[in-house]
Amino acid sequence: MDSRVFAVIVGIDQYKSGDIWNLEACVDDAKSMKRWLVDDLGVPKHQIAMLLNERATKRNIEVTLDNHLLNNNRIREGDAILIYFAGHGSTLKAPHDWLSEKNLRCDVEVLCTYDHDTKGPEGRIAGISARAMHTFLHDLSKLKGNNITLMLDSCFSSPPPGSRERSSIRWTATSKASAEDLYRGQHFCPRLQKRNESFYSRHWTTHTVITACKPGTTAHEGKEGGKLTSAFLETMHSVQLHDMSFSDLVEEIRERMGEAQSLRFSGIHPDRLFNAIPFIQDNNYIPLESHIRKGVRIELGSLHGVEKGRELSLHAHNHVGSRNPAIASFVVQQVYPTWCLGRIKCSSFLPKHCWARVPRNHGVSYHGLRKAFQALLHSAAVRKPPSQTASHTSSILDIKSTKSELIETAEAILASKTLLAPLLK
Repeated sequence: MDSRVFAVIVGIDQYKSGDIWNLEACVDDAKSMKRWLVDDLGVPKHQIAMLLNERATKRNIEVTLDNHLLNNNRIREGDAILIYFAGHGSTLKAPHDWLSEKNLRCDVEVLCTYDHDTKGPEGRIAGISARAMHTFLHDLSKLKGNNITLMLDSCFSSPPPGSRERSSIRWTATSKASAEDLYRGQHFCPRLQKRNESFYSRHWTTHTVITACKPGTTAHEGKEGGKLTSAFLETMHSVQLHDMSFSDLVEEIRERMGEAQSLRFSGIHPDRLFNAIPFIQDNNYIPLESHIRKGVRIELGSLHGVEKGRELSLHAHNHVGSRNPAIASFVVQQVYPTWCLGRIKCSSFLPKHCWARVPRNHGVSYHGLRKAFQALLHSAAVRKPPSQTASHTSSILDIKSTKSELIETAEAILASKTLLAPLLK
């Protein structure tokens, strides 16, 4: 089962305009986000669209948002959707008809695409405004639900004059694009609205926004990447994400970012990240079963390479993408073809439900299958009827146990025809 997460990831270091200061870590941040989604959350690569540098033009981003998200029939209502942007932010003066109240002017926040502030076929390109993005997200939520997260590792405020950190700040001035250029692009940007939409606005009910800093402050990058992205991924790798509230998660990220820069989230307040990531089960973990008569059992046996005396690590859950350290160990004491019994070694409290991590060589082995096949033939050939002096109850239990073992072994063998073929020659 694939993780029900769909994403559009944008990272821009190199800009087309010679007037825009190039960045250094946005592309690496974008690649790291994709790697986390694929390797940790189990998201198939075809569910992620990534645009880097010259591919991240305004038109390409808008077309990708439409094709990969809005018009994607594979996305069901309620699936998790992530839109991630790492690059420069900027502001432009709003057009005269931006707001319905006359004579009221304001600044418009924009995400700087690769071709921001350069000349296009229809005029200057002004990036993607907060209003255009939120109009798109409103349409997206009507079709796919509001399990949408917009994550921006950028800022929309200039650094202080004479700042020595200018080269590491993800903001640029816009010198050539005009206010009217904000209306150009594939995505509809309505005029004469009551409010000036901001990426920091709190009233959105269609999605959640995570920004790298608060209004009026700046977002920085360093050797480790953007402060938001690096702290976000560090947190993802160090917490049990499936069992952590969104507010606690935000506090963890803020603590890692430090006091110099603090993230801000707005819009929907989800109980979990992405309104609850649809965590999938990791098949590398097998649940423990406790039986009064048999003891602790795991559905792994000699066919899977398990041997008497081997120790398997025990874990608190079996979710993909959530930190899962070992909490105890399971010592194998009795081994059968498809299952084993053992005891638990634990120095602290053990939760009610535990999972054993499957050893790397857990596939059915030729050697194990050969031994099991020989054992099956031997059992069928030498098995004697129960002694008449034995009690009727113990005879029935013995017969049932023998039958169960033979059936399990036979089923495992029949399920491994390719391994069985050499034995039948």
